[in-house]
Amino acid sequence: MATIIRLEDLTLAFPAIAEPQSFGEGEPAYGAKFPIVIGSDQQKQIEDAILAEAENEWEDKAANVLAMLAEDAKLCFVKKIYRSKKTGEPYTGFEDCYYLSTRNAKTQPTVVDQYGDYITTKGDIERKAFSGAIVNASLEVWAQDNKWGRRVNCTLRGIMLTGEGKSVGGGSAPAEANEWADLAKAQPDVEDYL
Repeated sequence: MATIIRLEDLTLAFPAIAEPQSFGEGEPAYGAKFPIVIGSDQQKQIEDAILAEAENEWEDKAANVLAMLAEDAKLCFVKKIYRSKKTGEPYTGFEDCYYLSTRNAKTQPTVVDQYGDYITTKGDIERKAFSGAIVNASLEVWAQDNKWGRRVNCTLRGIMLTGEGKSVGGGSAPAEANEWADLAKAQPDVEDYL
């Protein structure tokens, strides 16, 4: 079983949506991280989904298993501030927030714009689904109990871009044509060639 939830107005961070990426020593996968405001309705929705999955999988042992998984950092929702391992500083946008980690090893998440139109090309996805973009997300929370261990995971099923947000983190946006407006030559008049 899995619990599907939809969260609105999330800040997208560390997106691997156009193609799978490897973080640390893990296998390449699609996914992203989302800062979650402490005490928000989003936090409640996530925790309710995690609890429902734990109760379904581990029944009367759910509370104890969840406590153990939290201690072992094996929950998709982490009640810590996400910090740089180099500087110890919170990543931009994660200040005073917990965070949700999502991962999907096989299926690329769906991406639609604020009008509900699909965005499918790698370049368009990378340009529009940037760190700092505000999105609505469809997520699947599920409990794992198999030969690879116990966890509660979250799969990013898809995002809807809202057209809001400001890019944070590395990388630059492509140059716009108007940046050279003062250097551009005037277009020749067609009548000059007649």
